[in-house]
Amino acid sequence: MVGRIIRLLAGYYFVQTGSDLLRCRARGRLRLSEDTPCVGDLVEVTALGGGEGVVENILPRRNVLERPLVANVSQVIVVAAMTAPEPNLILVDRILVAAEALKLRGVIFFNKTDLQRREELKGMYETAGYLVILGSLTCGNVPSELLDALRGQISVLAGQSGVGKSSLIRRLCPETKPVVGDVSAKTRHGRHTTRHVELHYLPDYDAYVADTPGFSRMDLPLGLNSQTLAEHFPEMRLARERCRFGGDCQHSGEPGCAVHSQLLPSRAIAPERYKRYLALLDEVRQHERRRYK
Repeated sequence: MVGRIIRLLAGYYFVQTGSDLLRCRARGRLRLSEDTPCVGDLVEVTALGGGEGVVENILPRRNVLERPLVANVSQVIVVAAMTAPEPNLILVDRILVAAEALKLRGVIFFNKTDLQRREELKGMYETAGYLVILGSLTCGNVPSELLDALRGQISVLAGQSGVGKSSLIRRLCPETKPVVGDVSAKTRHGRHTTRHVELHYLPDYDAYVADTPGFSRMDLPLGLNSQTLAEHFPEMRLARERCRFGGDCQHSGEPGCAVHSQLLPSRAIAPERYKRYLALLDEVRQHERRRYK
């Protein structure tokens, strides 16, 4: 039968097959292979009885994320807090760039939405083409828009510690007991609570959700360069054909740049988001200079 690996623990692969969960070992040839099974893999398994089984083969993957190590993801849900910790928008944009590079859908969930800037931030990312959802897990249920976005998807939750990822998992899967951290009063950052990757199955939505370790920094994807960074900002893609230098324009002040002459004046790209683009562009250029040296 075919199932999906939802958890790795103590050398066992826990495989969801419909409503059943099998604890499996992998065939020796798989354990010795460089391409070993990981969370998210669709696998062929043989049931041995008593809830035990054997992983026979790994089916072809749609994709593999390296951090966190999970396969066949369809979307990334960026969770950011509107209070403490303050929303780290450069991290939000990093994650969205990584999602775009991997051809994954990006969704933004602003939790704890009692900040005056919430509508401004919502408009900024909606203008860029992203689905933006506002809610407060401490004051109400999971927003219906977020439940709709999860339906039929394999989603990875990403964002800083303490923004509500584990709380969201707890609301979605009441039978699980993830460790929920709080925010350090000294650093105003969330304490690291999730230490491994696990897919949680939501049968009512035919969906899987992966909680991941929180992080305050994320490296840009390998292969990204100063010529391709703008392609991962959806609101800047239209400028490619309008710019004087076409695809060679890096949108950083070149003469005839449509971003400066059209998108920024019309606010088709938000000035704040453009500034973060320039910061990421500078980082990519520095990496290129070091590599060429």
